[in-house]
Amino acid sequence: MSNLNLRSITNSFLDVRLVSLASWRQANEITPRDKGGPCVVLQEGYDPADLKVVADEFVLGRAGKWLSLRHFYKLPVAEPREEFISGQVSEVMQMMGNLPSKVQLPGRTAEEPSASAAGEKVAEPDEMAVAFEVAKNQGNPKN
Repeated sequence: MSNLNLRSITNSFLDVRLVSLASWRQANEITPRDKGGPCVVLQEGYDPADLKVVADEFVLGRAGKWLSLRHFYKLPVAEPREEFISGQVSEVMQMMGNLPSKVQLPGRTAEEPSASAAGEKVAEPDEMAVAFEVAKNQGNPKN
């Protein structure tokens, strides 16, 4: 993520990316689902209340709240499936259409440092995280 184009996250569908988790081994457990599903809504930027303007990636939950991707990976398996993973694009469109204008983040703490800045040991990626990263980087070759 380039800090050159870094901006505050929004609830606008123009600023999000739909990421397919079709390669995830447990994708078939999500029903009903579209051909490319299941999927998550991703946005790169920073928390609007973050005075340090720290770059991060966020996923959108059904409750209309954005969660840092690093916190998403730490959730119990059942919770991401229920709250953050959608089986159908129509579900995502309906959810995005009902979002308020102001971004909401659960348990927001303005002083919370990133995992690497705090010296936390970041857990090894699980298979969902691997599928997520592969899907995010499709079409974005690294130079």
